[in-house]
Amino acid sequence: MKRRERAVVRRALIAAILVLAVPLVGRPVLPVEPGVDIAVPKVAVSTVTGTVLQFQPPRLVVEQADFARWNWTGGSHTTTSGSTCGVASGLWNSALNSTTTSFTRAFNEAPGTIPFFCSPHCGLGMTGQVVVTTPINLIVTASGSAAQLDWTGGGGVYRIYRSSSPLFTSGTTTVLTGATGTQALTFLDQNAPDPPAGGVNYYLVMNHF
Repeated sequence: MKRRERAVVRRALIAAILVLAVPLVGRPVLPVEPGVDIAVPKVAVSTVTGTVLQFQPPRLVVEQADFARWNWTGGSHTTTSGSTCGVASGLWNSALNSTTTSFTRAFNEAPGTIPFFCSPHCGLGMTGQVVVTTPINLIVTASGSAAQLDWTGGGGVYRIYRSSSPLFTSGTTTVLTGATGTQALTFLDQNAPDPPAGGVNYYLVMNHF
């Protein structure tokens, strides 16, 4: 029987926009976007357009020290922290237009909900919120020929990934679905393929939103 190895996901640090690579079982880790590549630190992404006056999605869920990013594809908008239209809270305020096509911010605040709005279109309902949760602590252990995943923290609704790459690139990543749904705190991966010689299977649990 081939011996299964486990990978422990470590968090990376980012200062401003400078990425500091942190080893993940001896390999570098870069920040990436859900739905494209998934790694650590994690980035929750919302998009604004010129045709739909909404943040898509309007609700982002991130762990402490992870990132939210707003991407522009059309129109003239802002992402501005605050619970009342026109009254900024001062946490962040960035234009989203053809000159400033994205804005990314680390959320180191205590767990809680932080509202935001688009200054020109708040009165039309263009608002959103970033929900900050505690970090998700994932432990992966061998269970016979399977991998047992157990975790704590996060917002209570989760998405599970397995990859043969530490960068969790789209071509190497599988979304796993637990028998008890997205609110479980444990998952038994009985169908993990044997990794290539010298390789391992990597696992990541993220907040689902």
